[in-house]
Amino acid sequence: MMLIMYCELEWGFGNMPQGLQCWDASGNLVLDVTDRLTRVLGTFNTGTTDGSITDPALTTGTPWYVSIGFDNYFYYGEMGCIITVVGSTLSWTFQSGTKSDKKIMYGVY
Repeated sequence: MMLIMYCELEWGFGNMPQGLQCWDASGNLVLDVTDRLTRVLGTFNTGTTDGSITDPALTTGTPWYVSIGFDNYFYYGEMGCIITVVGSTLSWTFQSGTKSDKKIMYGVY
């Protein structure tokens, strides 16, 4: 459990640049506005055919995605399909012989 001991919000005054900084109980900086935080936009199932989804929010940052096993574990290795993001469209194409339903979580940072 993280206990936030001190947060400071300043808008260009003093020694700190604009933004937010938070420290834990030991005095370690744990959040700085220069950090990037992720935002989950959604999840979907691919089914067993190639396809795509469109989400305008994909253009609001750098896209990311991860395959979630149906047992709720994350799989970062071989997914069996190739995922691409162009603009607001996230597409997937299955590699030959690997057409199994995938659950994909995606977002931006």
